[in-house]
Amino acid sequence: MSIVTNNQPADLEAIDTVEALEAVLSDPTPIAVEAMAKIDGDIVLLGVNGKMGPTLAVMAKRASELAGIKRRVIGVSRFSSGSDEARKRLEAQGVETLRCDLLDRSALMKLPDADNVIFMAGMKFGSTGEPFTTWAMNAYLPGLVCERYANSRIAVFSTGNVYGLSAVVSGGSRETDEPQPIGEYAMSCLGRERVFEHFSRKHGTKMSII
Repeated sequence: MSIVTNNQPADLEAIDTVEALEAVLSDPTPIAVEAMAKIDGDIVLLGVNGKMGPTLAVMAKRASELAGIKRRVIGVSRFSSGSDEARKRLEAQGVETLRCDLLDRSALMKLPDADNVIFMAGMKFGSTGEPFTTWAMNAYLPGLVCERYANSRIAVFSTGNVYGLSAVVSGGSRETDEPQPIGEYAMSCLGRERVFEHFSRKHGTKMSII
């Protein structure tokens, strides 16, 4: 059994450690290398210590090096207790890490400048017991980030939860569908997108919601 990485097959049976798996997942494709060659400036990843963040950060660093571009790739997270190993793995791959509670406005404003920001922070599933924190992270924080990085390019991670339910035979939701969020988590995610869109239009911030 194999998967394809960087257009080359990788033998899954040879992946017997977390480090080996991460090396495969963060192996940049030629398109990723090309993208890193085209953009200027450093990259800050907000909420880097999630499911996809570490892999994406390392991939950005590796792709930049392959493109011959010297840049800082900075991963920002609360890095709560038990995250020391995660930080060490990132730093071993050349990714700088910073501990920050993003809801602390003064701490957020002290983060390094960067031409490129990837926003991955937020309260995910399992936040039923704290709807107030969910709204703060998903709808209030985006405004703070837009204030701090008004002159940057910002890529925002979205979610299919902003759309309504669809029949299996339909093939799933599409970006042209009207948002129909169900529940507070989904509503707060739509709030995140609307807040980012507002400040993009207000400040002229270059932004994409992915």
